[in-house]
Amino acid sequence: MKVRTNKYIIGMLFCGALLTATSCSDDFLQKDSLTSVSKNTFWKTAADAKEGLAACYDALQNGFLYNDASNQNKWDGCGPLNMDAMTDNGGRFNWSGWMPGYDICNGTQSSSSRLIETYWSANYEAIKRCNSLISNVDKVDMDESTKEQYKAEATVIRALMYLNLTMTYQDVPYITSTQSLTDANCEKTDRSTIVNNIMQDVQNAANILPKETSERGRITKGAALSLLGRIALYNEKWDAAIKAYEEVTTLGYSLFPDYTTLFTEDNEACDEIIWGVRYEGPGKGEGNAIGGHWGSPLEAINGTIDLADAFYTLDGKPYTKKDDVCNIVDGTPDLWSATGTRYENRDPRLKTTLFLPGMTWSSADWNYGGSAASFSTVYVMKYFNPALTWSTSWDSGQDFYLIRYSEVLLSLAEAYIENNQNLDKAVSLIDEVRQRAGMPTVENVEGTGLSQEKLREIVRHERRVELAFEGLRLFDLYRWHTLKDAVDRINNEASTYKFAYEYRNYKGEQEYVWPIPQTELDSNPMLTQNDLWK
Repeated sequence: MKVRTNKYIIGMLFCGALLTATSCSDDFLQKDSLTSVSKNTFWKTAADAKEGLAACYDALQNGFLYNDASNQNKWDGCGPLNMDAMTDNGGRFNWSGWMPGYDICNGTQSSSSRLIETYWSANYEAIKRCNSLISNVDKVDMDESTKEQYKAEATVIRALMYLNLTMTYQDVPYITSTQSLTDANCEKTDRSTIVNNIMQDVQNAANILPKETSERGRITKGAALSLLGRIALYNEKWDAAIKAYEEVTTLGYSLFPDYTTLFTEDNEACDEIIWGVRYEGPGKGEGNAIGGHWGSPLEAINGTIDLADAFYTLDGKPYTKKDDVCNIVDGTPDLWSATGTRYENRDPRLKTTLFLPGMTWSSADWNYGGSAASFSTVYVMKYFNPALTWSTSWDSGQDFYLIRYSEVLLSLAEAYIENNQNLDKAVSLIDEVRQRAGMPTVENVEGTGLSQEKLREIVRHERRVELAFEGLRLFDLYRWHTLKDAVDRINNEASTYKFAYEYRNYKGEQEYVWPIPQTELDSNPMLTQNDLWK
């Protein structure tokens, strides 16, 4: 596969009547700006169409989707890193109560919670922009094949948003065309219907989209098929997932040889990145704030000891010396002291994912100390660049990797395992990911002739260590229905090491469906609250 080097700048904001599109309530429709363009004068030229497409991509940069902050406020957003901080991978322990999603961890969420409302809005804003393009681009005097490609790209983005919504709120309003204020109210559509529809949409889009594009960041056939596989996997449609993912493996993608340098601007155009959310920076106001910091490890997002322990030793065996965490002084952990050899001779992905005691941040030996000591003794490292300053790190040019080829390989392996077929193929896919990281094969560690249950355990573990802090863990816990175990482990970690974590409260089945935002219920009489939240 060719390396794509052209930058696709997607920083245009697309406002005004063009975007009065697809919400299901008056509250959801943006009011036209006095300086906005008119839909009667837009959608005329090829430049208009490209600007409309840019607006669809730009919506992905929302701080509650695939960015993580705004205005240098790490609590003013809830992107991929913060979504993982709602799981057993991490937390906002130092800043408990400040940041969106904290109340979900704490079990105090409601239909008025900020994340509940803002995640809904962010996804529907992108849907609105995509529907506007799909509904209007045919008015433009331009090449028909280009129109079809634009519509296919917008369709894939829209499908991703509906996947997000169905994984959280489950049954939601399903809108595929522009709306006016007079027909804005609508009922929910059941999750299974939405899933079936978006799978067909993405398959149709994949048939149109090119295998390669000279404008990096644009959606390709491989991106569409990878999303199709993710949708199918998340909804236990194993045969459909296998079919989509197997086709992706024929398109020329490959694993980048060095995981430890993968999450850098130098390698964001490599053949492992199937779909990246593009950013330009620093200093252009079009940058990525996911790795924002103040010149030291960022204590706003903590990793967990539980995640650190999930990275095995170099022989492929679990780490067992779990009493070597930190110095205990008068029964209290000394968070500023290094912890000897605890994190040596471990899976190389560990120190790419987490900043650990004894590691060096740029030219400074911070040990535990950034702006403040991490309550867990562990910080997040993935996507953070110590070479950037306190200002440039909040506006960096690092792309966010929405889909990597390693996810495809592990997802295909999982689908084989859940289908209880081609188990040898599943093992070879897991081995491919392990060996890229410098870890031994399944056969050399766990043996051969393994059961479906054992292989399920192996692939789920591999997903966690390979994909940590890429915004996938929460949905994995939801779809596997294993959130209770994750919550118990983090509460046990806090108790065992006397860490000052907030207590995480598991609320049973309510955890697996978010309430419909109260603002939407108030403005749309046709919407009803999810049964578990009435």
